[in-house]
Amino acid sequence: GSECVGRIVAAGQRGVGFEPGHEVLVTWPGTFKSYVTVPAEFVFPKPPCLSVEEAATIPVAFLTADYALNHLGRLGAGDRVLIHAAAGGVGLAAVQLAQRIGAEIFATAGSPAKRAYLASLGVTHVFDSRSLQFAADVMEATGGEGVDLVLNSLAGDFIERSLGVMRPGGRFLELGKSGIWSAERVAQSYPDVEYHTIYLGKDEAPVTRVRFAALLDAFARGELKPLPRRDFSLGEAVGAYRFMAQARHIGKV
Repeated sequence: GSECVGRIVAAGQRGVGFEPGHEVLVTWPGTFKSYVTVPAEFVFPKPPCLSVEEAATIPVAFLTADYALNHLGRLGAGDRVLIHAAAGGVGLAAVQLAQRIGAEIFATAGSPAKRAYLASLGVTHVFDSRSLQFAADVMEATGGEGVDLVLNSLAGDFIERSLGVMRPGGRFLELGKSGIWSAERVAQSYPDVEYHTIYLGKDEAPVTRVRFAALLDAFARGELKPLPRRDFSLGEAVGAYRFMAQARHIGKV
């Protein structure tokens, strides 16, 4: 639990502007609790237009996608971006952000239903995330040119195949934590690719706080939309984890 939506019950001296009763979004580890104490810089007012459940789909998914694509990846209008596992939380947030900028999206997903959902959002290039065939499909769709950015969450051979579909000067944004390539390995094999591993920790807080506030403003203006979600009661927690582990969800659980 590295995110939550909740109601303030007490505020300390640093909590200027926050009062008991305020509904807020929080990005902070260990939030699967009844109460959590959080530094004020990681707390954000919930836009009144969003329900608690809608707001709960936002923090980690949109902040991760925005930090990766826009801050590190410098995504621009007309850029080609490959978003792996695009029907998940971060993936769907990335689709929204890329569409908002005017980028050309190439996406993968692991089931026909998920691929159909992405197509319904207007993503024209949708491939299978469970097959390495996606690489040949991307190169065919781009006339052999490849893509400018890859937002990766797949492992094993998918990493090398994804690096292989990049244009010179492309940005590879790695969300994975296990079995990922080192920066040295990427530089040796793909010297023309810029490589970033994504981690949103305390050191990144000065940047992410500003970016998250801007994202919430976009939600308040209706320029971004909450993610699709599947709600479970607390009594169904075991079933919720099983549902997520089986990758049956679209968006957020």
